[in-house]
Amino acid sequence: MSSSSPRVFCHGHCPALPAAHVPRSRLLDLLRKPRRLRLLRAPAGYGKSTLLSECLQSLPAGQVRVWIGFGGQALSMERFCAHLARALGCESLDRASLRRLLEERREPLWLVLDDYPQHACAEMDEWVDDLLAQPDLPLQLLVSSRQRPAWNLPRLLLEDQLLELDARELAFTRDEFDALASRLDGHPAPRAAERIWRDTHGWCAGACLSLLALRDGSDATAWLRGFLQRELLGRLDAAEQAALASIAHLPKVSETLCDQLWEGQGGGAMFRSLLQKQSLLQPVPAREGWYQLLPAFVPALRELADKATLGRLQLHACRILGRLGEVDDAIDMALGAGQPEVAVSFMDRLGLDWLLTEDHMKQLLDWRRNLPAELMESTPRLIFQNTRALLFSWRLDEAQVCLDRLGNYLPQPSAARNIRLLANWQALHGAVQGLRGNAAAAREHCQAALGWLGDSDGRAALLCHFTLGRVAMASGQPEEARRLMQAALELARREECLASEVLVNCDLIRLELLAGEHQRAAVLLDESLHLVERSGRQHDLLLCRLLLLRGEIHLLRGALPAGEEVLLDAVRHARSAADPFILHGCLCLAEIAAMRGEHDRARSLLDEAERHMHCARILPFCYEGTLQMFGMRLLARQGDWQRVLRMARDEEVDATRLPPLHVPSLRQRCQFLQALAELGSGQHAQGWARLEALRQTCERLQFRNVASLVQRAFGWLDSECRSSGGTAVECQAGPDAGLQRALQNWLTPAPAECSRAEPAVMPEKEPDSLLTRREVSVLKLLADGLSNEEVGASLYISLNTVKTHTKKINSKLGVNRRTQAIMRAKAMGILA
Repeated sequence: MSSSSPRVFCHGHCPALPAAHVPRSRLLDLLRKPRRLRLLRAPAGYGKSTLLSECLQSLPAGQVRVWIGFGGQALSMERFCAHLARALGCESLDRASLRRLLEERREPLWLVLDDYPQHACAEMDEWVDDLLAQPDLPLQLLVSSRQRPAWNLPRLLLEDQLLELDARELAFTRDEFDALASRLDGHPAPRAAERIWRDTHGWCAGACLSLLALRDGSDATAWLRGFLQRELLGRLDAAEQAALASIAHLPKVSETLCDQLWEGQGGGAMFRSLLQKQSLLQPVPAREGWYQLLPAFVPALRELADKATLGRLQLHACRILGRLGEVDDAIDMALGAGQPEVAVSFMDRLGLDWLLTEDHMKQLLDWRRNLPAELMESTPRLIFQNTRALLFSWRLDEAQVCLDRLGNYLPQPSAARNIRLLANWQALHGAVQGLRGNAAAAREHCQAALGWLGDSDGRAALLCHFTLGRVAMASGQPEEARRLMQAALELARREECLASEVLVNCDLIRLELLAGEHQRAAVLLDESLHLVERSGRQHDLLLCRLLLLRGEIHLLRGALPAGEEVLLDAVRHARSAADPFILHGCLCLAEIAAMRGEHDRARSLLDEAERHMHCARILPFCYEGTLQMFGMRLLARQGDWQRVLRMARDEEVDATRLPPLHVPSLRQRCQFLQALAELGSGQHAQGWARLEALRQTCERLQFRNVASLVQRAFGWLDSECRSSGGTAVECQAGPDAGLQRALQNWLTPAPAECSRAEPAVMPEKEPDSLLTRREVSVLKLLADGLSNEEVGASLYISLNTVKTHTKKINSKLGVNRRTQAIMRAKAMGILA
């Protein structure tokens, strides 16, 4: 509001609420708490006035309330006193008389000073400050402003008499935004609503204008431009307006950048002034001193920039960003200015760790798609960077082609440089071979590279140890895998590479889960998440990997809602990072759908996972077997054993190759499903024989999780045979329709390898559905230390019945003793 005449409301009146008003009860609850000062400080459009009006309207009848709206304009003390006195039903009073009037009141006065100006008159500030210093004054003061007033706020804070809400608290939550969208447009298009939410970051006015424009089919930018002109630009001078329009063309801005960008023109001071005037510049998370404009404002502001000087300014800003170490932003600026050669020169400066942080892998792949290969692969360093990006994206054919271009840079000027280049080539070539399942080639090249890599090649040595560790894990050598991964972990820490440390931890977690060490895996997972959170930066790729692990552990425990929530979050991070592990997020969500009997949705999620792989141009070897296994599991849940068998027989397995390193027990899990299908289709002898062979294989490879799954299958089958009056030998002899039906409903909740790719066959109900309710009751009492006789007395069952339940519990859990059963049940979440 720009009028010099204040808006005054009294006698219970206050500004009307908008027609599509969304209550913010979380903030109203805060405003109702007794404080001498409630200060709402934020840029224009954050609903400060609306919230204050809502607060006054919620007061009990009879409460005296006065509203004085400054409109951001200074008001003399004399005029203020006159307006307030009239609102209280008095003649015009001077400041001293007005203060006495307030002191003599019996009932509190709720006084709102709306849009309090940045430069209020000194007398006014002094008078308000004096009132706030009086603890017993019957005054409830509520103030909205774009800046902190010049009052003694620290003293109020120390006395716990200050409530201050800034833009972060005042912004809409997602629930509030969704409620607004529903009121304005009923059912807005989800993608459009998501875009508006992302662009406005909860900014109330921007969200409302954009949603109204969406509903009416009008131009949101035009509405936002009008809001800008009235509420923001009108309070800036011409130089500040021009600077803000230029800033809209920059990815982010700081005082130092502005000082150098407008050298000799007071750029730094101008930036400080814009910050002080709350020009919708928001801090960049975890980047102290850096700010960026709300995305919703950018198009409207960009139109105001001087087109004649814009290209030169962008190129200048690009070079400054590069000097300040903001290389990825410098690259984007150079590309935006039509200078790909300059952009590539900046790319050549990027460290190898850069690729694994934030959304940089996606950025590099975008640059690779949009720029000529001769530019993107114009130096050995760029070739290494591009190869790593392709390798982490499972685009292995492209990675090999890119890596082979290193031959263009041989020979190097010296023998030492030749050796170093070739050793780095071998490290990457070994990693590619490992991901292709070629264990011998991976070992040969990685071990050879380690013999030549020097102290300055720590990242390449780390990659070698990492690759060798994963190959050892998939080969059934857990101790060797652990030794190699610990070496990789030490290198990552010495190189201060958080991303590499967390990725190594992910495979150590997988190794623990494969060994059945669930508690150790969970502890390491929590530690890794803490490392990422403590860094203060947005690591989409790392969060994707860790959240997939957490989601699958939830599923192991039968906590389907918690698992689904975490997995959806993991998929979101995977999309942001262009991480191929989105495959496992989709497949785990498909598993949840299948467990709920939503087979069509499960099939749709399998199709979505495959589509992601196709669109990302990923090597089929990396995903086809995993998709096949999940498809078999879905069919098994539906009891379609013949199709499971056909899929298993059609799958050609090259025994000389490892499975994909991210799914080390893939083949054993497929074998398990094939054995179930044979049993389910009446081929009992083959099924039993396959299970026995699989148990021996898992024990040899030390895949204890899968071995435990097989052991429990044996226990369950034996129990089913005995309950039907037969023996295990008789069950193997011929088909049994009852067994086939029961088998369809038995998909054991394995203490699985629960790595990102390999959740176990999960229970269809809750975590204790593996055991009957009575068996869980028996087990809980045994865990409490009761004897068999005491358990029988507690449950009113005979001693023989208790012993029968105990045997079934041990059989289903794949253990031999009571203590083992209790520990196993706790690990699986059956017992707390």
